[in-house]
Amino acid sequence: MSTTASCTTAHRSTGESDGLFETGPPRRLPRLLGLPEPLLPNTTTRVTAVLLIGWLPLALLSALRALQGHPSALASFVEDVGVHARLAIAAPLLVVAYATCARRLGAIALNFLSSGVLENASEEPFRAAVAQSRARLRSGKAEIAVLLLAYAFLGAIYFLGPPVLTQNAWQQLNGPGEMSPAGWWHTLISVPLLLVILLGWVWRLLIWSRFLRSVAALDLRLVPAHPDRAGGLGFLTESVRALSPVALAFGALPAGRFATVHIHDIASPLTTPFLVGFTLLMALLIGVAPLTAFTPKLLRAWRRGLVEYGGLANALGRQFESKWLNSRRPAEMLDAPDFSATTDLYSVVGNVHAMRIAPVDHGSLLLLLGASVALFVPAMFFSMPAEDVLRELKGLIS
Repeated sequence: MSTTASCTTAHRSTGESDGLFETGPPRRLPRLLGLPEPLLPNTTTRVTAVLLIGWLPLALLSALRALQGHPSALASFVEDVGVHARLAIAAPLLVVAYATCARRLGAIALNFLSSGVLENASEEPFRAAVAQSRARLRSGKAEIAVLLLAYAFLGAIYFLGPPVLTQNAWQQLNGPGEMSPAGWWHTLISVPLLLVILLGWVWRLLIWSRFLRSVAALDLRLVPAHPDRAGGLGFLTESVRALSPVALAFGALPAGRFATVHIHDIASPLTTPFLVGFTLLMALLIGVAPLTAFTPKLLRAWRRGLVEYGGLANALGRQFESKWLNSRRPAEMLDAPDFSATTDLYSVVGNVHAMRIAPVDHGSLLLLLGASVALFVPAMFFSMPAEDVLRELKGLIS
């Protein structure tokens, strides 16, 4: 049975509704603020709202200021790759991820019931962990806390000094210490909107991680020789793929900064390694770190498998050698079942030796890391001469 099919079966068998990880901050914020429920009924309208509230007013206010005799306002806004990466790429991608990635996480979570990994006594505690995760994600206090944290973080930035918030011409009125209308909108509306969306995903990822730790603490029926090389937990590697779009969205932030510092020629020799390294580390924290909750039990299962399956392989190997190693009956050897049985057992034992210490395969890991740094490629072409970019890319493989 495929992962998708088994996940669907788990939903039906438990009677759980879809949306375990699709809810959470800031999905219920409009309702808590008293806005009509159908205001943002689907992903398309939510993405449109994010763009209309967070990014478009900045463009319109900058264009209006240009019409008032300050052409540098619009020009600097167009050249501000960082703000476009944050508000026109990262924020919409994270909103889309609510409906795509979060839905897959919920299906993967419920797949524990249909995979046979849980011992019978662990099913009720598992359902309790699901209910607890859902309650935490739907908490109105979490929605309010995310909003307050966003503005608290903004306040901390402001007290570092107004120039931090008005470093571009489109954000300035008559100087670095005086903000333009676009600068005020960016400060009071656009940045908090982005922070609320980012913090909402941080909260969701923390709940996902806590849920996995709760499940890892239960009695699990792990099979060291399982062909998924993860003791039967191989379906969890799908979560790494599911979170790749989230890593792409988070990676847009350092990619935008990368383009900005190179456009303005303020990059230091450590800027690129730091930004790329930070992005890759962030991707590992998003997709892989939560799965390491199962590492202790996978290690115990692996050690047990080495002893048990290794002993069985040794016994069969000695029996095989004593019977056939010095045999002078080649014709009988061709029809003997001992050879296929030995090969099959050794293949099973090979699965034990190849067990991974976390339910992550190489393909999923490469997809996650590749998605996280994917936007650095267009950022390079946007901020550097094309021949320089091609020369650097050629240098990576030559």
